[in-house]
Amino acid sequence: MSSADGPTVDPDDIEPAGAAIAVAFTGALLAAVGVGLSLAIGRAGFVLAVMGIVVALASPAAYWYVAREYGR
Repeated sequence: MSSADGPTVDPDDIEPAGAAIAVAFTGALLAAVGVGLSLAIGRAGFVLAVMGIVVALASPAAYWYVAREYGR
């Protein structure tokens, strides 16, 4: 534990399922923040929530892209 940095991630280490999970998690996080903000600032938070849902639903596209790009 001599370094505070974590291990580096090589793009070849990312599996298609990992890419889909990362995209879905990011979208879910955006949606949750958007729902919270919609209570405070109204429509802008709602727009962020909708964007998060769209990103989460794009995770199959991330899976197909990584699978096609890296031949897995």
